[in-house]
Amino acid sequence: MRAELIELTATSDVPVLTDGTITLRAHQTDDVDRIVGYATDSLTMRWAKMPSPYGRSDAERFIINALQGWRNGTSMIWAIEHDGQFAGSIDLRGPGRIVDIGFGLHPDARGEGLVRRAMVLAMQYAVDNRDVEVVRWEAAEGNLTSLRAAHAAGFTLVGRLPDWLEMNSGVVDAWCGKWHAGESFEPKTVWHATTFETERFRLRPLEAKDDERIRETLDDPISRKYLFGRPDPLTVEHAAAERTRKWWTAARGETCTWAVADKETDHYLADISLFKIDPVVGAEIGFYTHPEARGAGVLGEAFPASVRHSFDVLGLRRLTMFAADSNEGSKRLALRAGFNEFGTQPLAASSAGKIEDLLGYELLAEEGDQ
Repeated sequence: MRAELIELTATSDVPVLTDGTITLRAHQTDDVDRIVGYATDSLTMRWAKMPSPYGRSDAERFIINALQGWRNGTSMIWAIEHDGQFAGSIDLRGPGRIVDIGFGLHPDARGEGLVRRAMVLAMQYAVDNRDVEVVRWEAAEGNLTSLRAAHAAGFTLVGRLPDWLEMNSGVVDAWCGKWHAGESFEPKTVWHATTFETERFRLRPLEAKDDERIRETLDDPISRKYLFGRPDPLTVEHAAAERTRKWWTAARGETCTWAVADKETDHYLADISLFKIDPVVGAEIGFYTHPEARGAGVLGEAFPASVRHSFDVLGLRRLTMFAADSNEGSKRLALRAGFNEFGTQPLAASSAGKIEDLLGYELLAEEGDQ
């Protein structure tokens, strides 16, 4: 195995690509230890289908297969080099005009935008030299790092595919996207994922650590009264699915969600979301609160701040909000935040099985400044 590895490394004809910050090159014997390092990292093991346990022989076999893929035309697999050392791998698999992209980074190379750089180099090479027309991206649902990379590299985020990928944990749902030759490498959508603070609270994107608190919120009787259509019993897996759905729709530019967290402990207290974001119509805003946060003025402080942030930072021009007629708390909050009631949809809300009127509220950016 070792002799074959050395021979393939020495004789392979892998194009070397660089953008001045990273270099894509053939894998080498010196990469073996760092390949093992990223293959056995907990994040890689969670989101990639990898042999377990993974050792040097597996890394050597990976290098051999990568180099053979170049020889037989079935794949294009590069090592990513940064600051003079192996940082990860990127691959384009498939012999035709449609290829699938995959990547992985060593833990000490993450967070610097290297994957996007590698994707741009690899995809441009494939278009220019292999007549590739479409690059497909797939990731297990919940793989936020991969979603960020695909979004940043200009992939169109197409949809969610149930029971689509086989991972170490079993069969899982997938996110998918595509990039077509000739398109730019800039994001196709605006992903609103801001963080800001009020006097007592931090409003930030949802995180996996919030799942149990989200479950408690959605499963609470008061929440269930107005948030109908929820599973019963509602599990932490359902809460995680709610979180990952909001990540996906935020990446597609359709929504923006903030967890309202205690500024000192970062403990989840509430959830404020913008839905149906549109440059003309604006967005609809909604919220729910964890049971222990009710009566403490959490939304009284955080909701008006999120409204101002939506206008002043996100650049929205109009917000709407809807509340069931019996939901006195939401109606008071809308009016205190400056919203104006604009109409009633008769018998358009279901509250604990009771059909009742749905009230509409709206606020324009210039009114919010008053």
